[in-house]
Amino acid sequence: MMRLAADLHIHTVLSPCASREMTPPAIAREAARRELDVIAVCDHNSAGNVEAVCAAAAAISGGPAVIPGIEITTTEEVHVLGLFSDPADAQAVGIEVTSGLPPWRTLAPRTSPTGGRPGPREPEQQLMDACGRQTGIEKRMLAAASRFTLSAVVDLIHLHRGIAVAAHLDRKSFSVLSQLGFMPADIAFDGLEISAFGVTHGRAAEFACYRLPLISSSDGHFLEDIGTGLTVLEVEEPVLGEISRALRGVEGRRCLIA
Repeated sequence: MMRLAADLHIHTVLSPCASREMTPPAIAREAARRELDVIAVCDHNSAGNVEAVCAAAAAISGGPAVIPGIEITTTEEVHVLGLFSDPADAQAVGIEVTSGLPPWRTLAPRTSPTGGRPGPREPEQQLMDACGRQTGIEKRMLAAASRFTLSAVVDLIHLHRGIAVAAHLDRKSFSVLSQLGFMPADIAFDGLEISAFGVTHGRAAEFACYRLPLISSSDGHFLEDIGTGLTVLEVEEPVLGEISRALRGVEGRRCLIA
């Protein structure tokens, strides 16, 4: 059995709130530098850069295994992580989610602080290849809520053979508890995510009552975030099936908040 360091919630430049430095090769290099064994790419409402990060990590000697993922915003504005074994599954979910989002609005040029002519804005919602070259721009507003309810999002993830995790449960916005005020008994989550800040401040014990496995991730939007939230996986190999077994604690597999 292996003990693997995993950060299962990282954003790329495709997410409108992420730093422009979060390119596929930069993410792969930083994860390798921090000696992470497993990472997951979870952009908002899209899986458009998953394959690029997979390829970037594969090109690095000792690079991390990459789990294809997505962070979906439900109609209730709850964030849910979907983790998949195959990029095609993540992309299929992403296409369904993205197709219902409103069109992306081009933002006005950034005004020069010296009063000169407005300068161009940095590109947003960038689709990239493994080398960090822009291949396109997502034209739907990824920061918007999707047309899927919380229940429908979890069902959609499971339909595509994925794992559904309630994101950053301890936060005051975009979590199940912040948006609904309670944990729905009829939603079949596979796990709950606690922020790195919550773990540091001893909040993980608050959520034991839900009797679901806990993970912690960085929710990284900047390179320096990567690896600040960690889950230790005791598994045979860094693949989704083993992560699922670790979450369920079967056959000697375990997941532990670092």
